[in-house]
Amino acid sequence: MALEEPALPAVPEYPSRSPWNSEIEGTRERFLRELGDYSGWKPMGEKQGVKLWRKYDDDNNPIPCVRGETIVKNASPYAFLAGVVQMPGMRKLWDPRTEQGCMLQRFSRNEVLFYAVTKGKRFIASPRDIVGVQKDYVERDGSCMIVQKSVETDVAPEQAGMRRATLDLSGWHFEPQGEDLKVTYIFRIGLGGMIPNALVSMATTETPLCTGRARDTFYEYGYAPYIRHTPDEPSTIFQKETFKSPPIREYQCTVTTGQQIGETFEIAYDLRRMYRPEGGVQVAVKGEGVQAVDDGKGTVRVQTTESGKTATVVLTPR
Repeated sequence: MALEEPALPAVPEYPSRSPWNSEIEGTRERFLRELGDYSGWKPMGEKQGVKLWRKYDDDNNPIPCVRGETIVKNASPYAFLAGVVQMPGMRKLWDPRTEQGCMLQRFSRNEVLFYAVTKGKRFIASPRDIVGVQKDYVERDGSCMIVQKSVETDVAPEQAGMRRATLDLSGWHFEPQGEDLKVTYIFRIGLGGMIPNALVSMATTETPLCTGRARDTFYEYGYAPYIRHTPDEPSTIFQKETFKSPPIREYQCTVTTGQQIGETFEIAYDLRRMYRPEGGVQVAVKGEGVQAVDDGKGTVRVQTTESGKTATVVLTPR
């Protein structure tokens, strides 16, 4: 992949809204309308524990809008969002179509500009790349969502050997149902150019099954460490998180400390599957400006000690 993730992707005016904030907010409204209205959706049955639908609402696009729904037992919304679906090192375990992805700019804790490459199909179609804005939302009822939409920007020019796809709508919704979680994924993409029937079929059937594959990844591995959500935006600048999938299971969180010395945030980790209780994690800090303490019960508490410093908190299996 020609484009690489910046070491420190936070924009100078962080935290701020992205230049495409109104577009992503409009995409969120559309996603919520689709989420609550099944009219126009054609059921495609159930496969691998996932209920499937499709809907054609654009005569110029041979690929329909697709929808997948499944139930995940004993899962919490934000842990599933941040530690299974959103974490790139976990995504490679459940998404067979994504080749690579990175964050190009971070505007706040919940809004980023991303770049992704999807695999081509040998002798049939070239790889596609996508540039878009992603935003997370956490609602008062405990539900949360991820919404994505393609945007145009000079930050990510078209790459040689790639065809630029248009992500019209991508939305994940995580709704608590007692101890369980209802996961819904709605997706609509324009691949551009001539689309072979094999590629249309793949996009129509394989994409909504990602809900089931993410569910099964959670059942096998649990969730990756993630920064716990708080309603307020602290002065600490959250640059990026990375995770090396099992068996390595190394998590890194890079931050730049703000003006508020003594500010804290928490990293949650999974003692049930990802890091067994008898093992747990080892915690280390690279750089200056923060200190990190593990309570041994699934939480690492990070506190800033100096302002204007960049540091990386590292969690590895004990």
